Amino acid sequence: MLDSVQNSKALGSIIFARIIYALNWMNVGAIFFLMGPDLNNPGVSGLGTLTAAFYLGIGILQVPAGIMVARWGPKRVAVIGVFLSSFSALATSVMTTVAEVAILRFLVGVGMALVFSPSIVMVARLLRGGKSGMGVGLYNSAYDVGGLLGLFGWVAVATATGWRVSLAISGGLGVLTGVLTLLFVPADESGMVAKVSRSPLLTILRDRQLILIGIGTIGFDMSNSIVSAFMIYYLFSIHAATATVASLVASFVTIVPIFTSLWGGRIYDTIHRHRITMAAGIVASAVALGLGAFQSIYAAIACAFLAGVTAGLGYTFTFAGARDMNRAGKEYEGLAISWVNSLHLTGSVIPPILFSYFVDRVGYSQAWMWSAAVTLVFLVPILLMVEHWRR
Repeated sequence: MLDSVQNSKALGSIIFARIIYALNWMNVGAIFFLMGPDLNNPGVSGLGTLTAAFYLGIGILQVPAGIMVARWGPKRVAVIGVFLSSFSALATSVMTTVAEVAILRFLVGVGMALVFSPSIVMVARLLRGGKSGMGVGLYNSAYDVGGLLGLFGWVAVATATGWRVSLAISGGLGVLTGVLTLLFVPADESGMVAKVSRSPLLTILRDRQLILIGIGTIGFDMSNSIVSAFMIYYLFSIHAATATVASLVASFVTIVPIFTSLWGGRIYDTIHRHRITMAAGIVASAVALGLGAFQSIYAAIACAFLAGVTAGLGYTFTFAGARDMNRAGKEYEGLAISWVNSLHLTGSVIPPILFSYFVDRVGYSQAWMWSAAVTLVFLVPILLMVEHWRR
């Protein structure tokens, strides 16, 4: 329940920004089959390079972003990030080489790194009671709406207008969300801004539970990033699927979490066995990738669907858990979330590089299977955690 009309406008601005954020995250992978001819046909390795560059940018800036949130307040940092990522996405529309696009995808990632944790903090505080699970679930569902737009809708837009125009449109929409956030989200309260001291910073960076959950979450990134980045290109190249069919199949990885993120939030807020639930989700993530090894459209649908189920549940648990396991004080919630996000997003450089390498060496079927096997490794850090995370 929201406290006021002002809160409704503020929350609506943040949610709209999250939708366009996800659009600019997903759309390059979705329309890469259209971009390839203008980028000298780099193939799956080129797509892997662009995806890895993006994850590197969004991963390594998470902790600096968290420090900025603690020092400057969440709204200021989020607005800077929205404008940086959106203008970089806009500039991508005029690039002519993979190297140029990779640099801009890195900058899109850097900008998005400045958006995520402050937005989580703002959403949780705008919702009465500040429940971590429901706040994160709502925010993640908005991401999945934007992901659906990026994976399915943007293929149609790019096919109709050309990939360059489509990226200009999505970048422009991002700039608009920055303006709306600036106008409607309340200014940061003085109590929300802190001088970052060494002690709480080290408390967060050395927290064993935060480190373990951040590394373990890479198990969800394995299926989510591989399916969202490569499924359309895979179906288009190997199964000769039409753009519409390929994008529809891939979009299950974002359609399903629209619902499972909210479901995951309710589960998180009511259960006590968080560790075991996360571990089960990672096993399901591995199974999803294994399904991709079966060379049929139906297997691809099952792969994307199950990857969506695990993403909705897993990421909600991760970020709600990071907020609740923070022991450094309320003003450092954003930094705790940023630290966890940094660990798993920097680790997300691994899936696209690994998958594209496997494809080049042993083909798609074995690439799916080997990726599934690697995913199971990330059970270990989750099983080493304490069982109950909620405050």
